[in-house]
Amino acid sequence: MKQPVLLLFAVLFFSYSWAQKGSVTGKLTDTTGKQPLAFATVAIFHAKDTVLVSYRLSDPAGAFKVPGIPVDDSFRVIITHAGSAPYRRTFMLTPGKTELDLGVLKLEPDARMMEEVLVVAERPPVLVRRDTIEFNAEAFKTLPSALVEDLLRKLPGVEVDETGNITVNGRKVNRLYVDGKEFFGSDPKMATRNLPANIIDKIQVTDDKDQLAQNPDIAPGQVGQVINLKLKKAIKKGWFGKAYAGAGTDERYEAGAIANLFRDTLQVSLLGYTNNLNRPGFGFSDINSIGGFNRSGINSMMVMSDGGFALNGVSFGGTGQGIQRSGGGGININNQFGKKLTVNLQYFYGEINSNVQQLTNRKQFFGDTTMITSNRSMDDNTNYTHRIAGVVKWTIDSLSTLELRPSLGFVKLQGQNDMNYHTSDNYNPTLNESRNRQRTRNNSTEFGQQLFYRKNFRKKGRNLSVFGDFRLSGNDNNLYNDVENSFMENQQPVTTYLNQLRARALHNEAVSVHINYTEPVSKKLSLQFSERFEQFSNRDNIHTYTTGNNEEYDVPDESLSNGFKRAGVRNNVRGALVFTHKKLSVTPGINYQLLHINNSFEKNMPVQQRFNYILPSLNIRYDQFQVNYSVNAAEPNVNDLQPVEDNTNPIFIQMGNPFLKPSINHAVNLNFYKYNMKTSTNYNAYLYGSISKDAIIRSRTIDAKGVQVSTPVNANGIWFLQASMNISKQLKFSNAWKFTYGGRIWANYRKGLIILNEKRSVTDNISLNPGLNISFNWQDKFEWRQNYGLGWNKAYYRNNGFPGLNVLTHNSGSEIIVRMPKHWVWESSVNYLYNPQVSPGIQKSALRWNAAVNFLFLKEDKGQLKLSVYDLLNQNITVYRQVSENYINDVETNILRRYIMLTFTYNIRNLGGKVGGKERLFMF
Repeated sequence: MKQPVLLLFAVLFFSYSWAQKGSVTGKLTDTTGKQPLAFATVAIFHAKDTVLVSYRLSDPAGAFKVPGIPVDDSFRVIITHAGSAPYRRTFMLTPGKTELDLGVLKLEPDARMMEEVLVVAERPPVLVRRDTIEFNAEAFKTLPSALVEDLLRKLPGVEVDETGNITVNGRKVNRLYVDGKEFFGSDPKMATRNLPANIIDKIQVTDDKDQLAQNPDIAPGQVGQVINLKLKKAIKKGWFGKAYAGAGTDERYEAGAIANLFRDTLQVSLLGYTNNLNRPGFGFSDINSIGGFNRSGINSMMVMSDGGFALNGVSFGGTGQGIQRSGGGGININNQFGKKLTVNLQYFYGEINSNVQQLTNRKQFFGDTTMITSNRSMDDNTNYTHRIAGVVKWTIDSLSTLELRPSLGFVKLQGQNDMNYHTSDNYNPTLNESRNRQRTRNNSTEFGQQLFYRKNFRKKGRNLSVFGDFRLSGNDNNLYNDVENSFMENQQPVTTYLNQLRARALHNEAVSVHINYTEPVSKKLSLQFSERFEQFSNRDNIHTYTTGNNEEYDVPDESLSNGFKRAGVRNNVRGALVFTHKKLSVTPGINYQLLHINNSFEKNMPVQQRFNYILPSLNIRYDQFQVNYSVNAAEPNVNDLQPVEDNTNPIFIQMGNPFLKPSINHAVNLNFYKYNMKTSTNYNAYLYGSISKDAIIRSRTIDAKGVQVSTPVNANGIWFLQASMNISKQLKFSNAWKFTYGGRIWANYRKGLIILNEKRSVTDNISLNPGLNISFNWQDKFEWRQNYGLGWNKAYYRNNGFPGLNVLTHNSGSEIIVRMPKHWVWESSVNYLYNPQVSPGIQKSALRWNAAVNFLFLKEDKGQLKLSVYDLLNQNITVYRQVSENYINDVETNILRRYIMLTFTYNIRNLGGKVGGKERLFMF
């Protein structure tokens, strides 16, 4: 009986204690009493030591309520509003009177700066100045070792996800400045994950005016944010970075170092790394910023779910499958000359070796036949990459800017792939077998030069932008094949051999100029004109050789050799009318597109193509809702036009089609975005639909031996519909607790066409992927994240000769981080994958559990010793199932299994300090 009584007493005690919290309410207006003052800051401080207790912002009607104020203690309320004199009052709440109603307060106008009328201790935690939100860093307490990222997580309306991406009131932060200047590029994570929180004085948030200038029709809810960190006066130079090294079981290792130095306008970055852990040596933000890609430009990007990534075709580790060894190094220099000129130069070298062992089972269904093709492959390749790039930014005057972005890249690839195929069906245990040994030698070079010119005129709304782009690339690829095939004929195996070299040389040139001009006619009406002119040239020469008596590849095979050249001109002229009224914007437009292409071949007759299109467009925006309709024409890929048979895999032969037409795509986009600042709730919905004419699909044939031949053809009636919706809500309890939860759903529908052995069937492919996620944070000492996702894929066929296909997958992830006791950090993450329908011999489920313990030591916790266990249960696998056309693919790939790693990391942060003296590591 004692325990229930004690429990009841505890509940009553805490309920009573919670009841002894009071509130302050009121309403703010100007001196006339007619104009409410929105977004004023109402802050409650302890009267004795000016420690912030709580605060709120007034709503659009000027009303406010600050809850959670203890009774029987003395407090001071300070109300601040830009352009108004501050209001002060000392008060005390009692158990008998837990609410203080200040009534209607008429704030007097005051043109002085807020800093002139408030002492430092009374500075409000949040101040709204027209289009700028300003946070007082001192009002948000963080741990001594906290970084800017930890400080931002304390701010109301600010969210920082686990990858470091920042949103303010639901809108993405595009750039982050330090004292009004870029800090090692435009990636916000460069500063948030390296600068200590205790050197920050203020955080200022504004709309991204550059994004608005480049896209005046963008919906307000889609305009990004820009953060400016105001440093304390003593901090103007320094250096930071880290170095780490680790070793583990199964000969696992990792090592790397990164150093970043800044002094006034000069910034220098150095990095180097190596590991065999299937991951990059540094995060994406480090490579993007320090590697200089955010300054020299990103033309292509690939990001893997486990953190690996590639930029501009350069892999930095963890992008491929199997087991990888990666290494790299680079330097980035950025300097601002005066206030108008900034120059950046970057060089990076990367090397990655991949060892992939894969089991693939493909089941194809047609009529009463089920054909199964299995392949066991082993692939070992090494990629070497050099990249040089730079940026020159010139602010010509207050209205004009010019940018030049040159880049140069070299890539060398060497690899060997061994493939073993076996094909059967439900009538024949063996249709064919193939043993294919391939060796690849590839060299490629790419040069690019981009030019950006932007000019805003003094007349509001009038602007001009010019974008120029020049691309020159070459690729030489030698593919050696040694193949032994066995086909069943009359129930007897017939063996064939292939020993050849396929030498392919690709050369591409492209020059384009894109001009945009906007002319305002009235306050509500403006005209937009644009022209995009592009001239392109592609050469694709294929020469195939077999071995002679001397076993050299010197005997030409003319049947598998050809040369192809495409030269063309594309010109698109667009005119649009922009009508705006309050929250509504309507932009109808008309495009005229000219496309002239000349295709010439060494052995085939030339093909000339002349196309002229008149293509409409429409953009409608109302508040946070936007609809866009557009039509575009795109010519076929060079690989699809080459008429030479690709027989490098005799079981799967690829053909080209020089008579392909350009595809015409009609597309509609719908976007809805809303962020409720009062409830910290974010809503986001997206819908995309398209209908294609002359879309390029693959027509396939399968003969009695199981050999497949694929040819690209044009097809009409290809539909695609994609929709997604996300809802998230954040709850903050003072500065100690934060709870975030949300849900998402992603779905798509594709109406396609399958052509197999000249039989046609319309296909309906539906995918549905709902998911849930929650996270909890208590004073950064305890963090918990949980997510669950479901994947469902269903394929229907209008032709009864193809049976319907169905795929269902489950995935879940959990992560816990505990930063207690002092100097200790405990980590645990669990990922669960379940594929109930995979083929026999392939594992259905896997539970990957990673765990680690960290010990922080040395001054300011700069030293870190980490003991980690990857795949604690030794169950990790990579398995996925794919539905396409009339087949299901099941793929299982080798992957890292359990290992133990001990890593030491030294974090360098030397910022500010005493004036004078010498830097011990680097000096300028």
